[in-house]
Amino acid sequence: MKDIMLYGAGGHCHAAIALIKSLGEYNPILVFDDSPVEKEIIGVQVKKYEGSDLSNKTLYVAIGNNNTRMKLAERFDAFFPIFVHDSATVYPSVAIGKGSMVHPNVVLDAEVTVGEFCIINNNATVSHNVKIGNYVHVAIQTAIAGGVSIGEGSLIGAGSVIIPEVKIGRWATIGAGSVVTKDVPDFATVYGNPARIIKYNDGA
Repeated sequence: MKDIMLYGAGGHCHAAIALIKSLGEYNPILVFDDSPVEKEIIGVQVKKYEGSDLSNKTLYVAIGNNNTRMKLAERFDAFFPIFVHDSATVYPSVAIGKGSMVHPNVVLDAEVTVGEFCIINNNATVSHNVKIGNYVHVAIQTAIAGGVSIGEGSLIGAGSVIIPEVKIGRWATIGAGSVVTKDVPDFATVYGNPARIIKYNDGA
């Protein structure tokens, strides 16, 4: 079993450690955090990061916030494995980028592309020919129809539905429970059924 360290001791870290341990290939040995609150997460020591050299180490960035996860991923020259829970359905034609995590009961249909450092959370269904950019977070129980594209850094809120062929821009936010029926511009936050633009984000 290979050792792995994690960065980030928030809520996503708890789920990440549990998933990594369940797979049995990697042994989580340490969690780094800039301002740790807990001393231990699921039996793994949490330690304040004080500039340790993580070059060529095996690391998972356990941060739910897409912007923060991007900055940390770019900061360290480490090896970033891909983690897919055993209960996920992943078709052979699916491609998943480094540092990404696919949680329980996810379905990734034919010819789906998942970028680097993405989180595909529990019970999400991603239909055929969907392209998901880097640093995207797909929250629980979302349904993404065929031919959808999702730009870098976007957040797809819990329980949302995206109809076929819709394009979600970069660093967009889809509010929980929304039904997205048309393209969403870069940096836009949309919400509702049908989803409408309610504001624009500041960007990455």
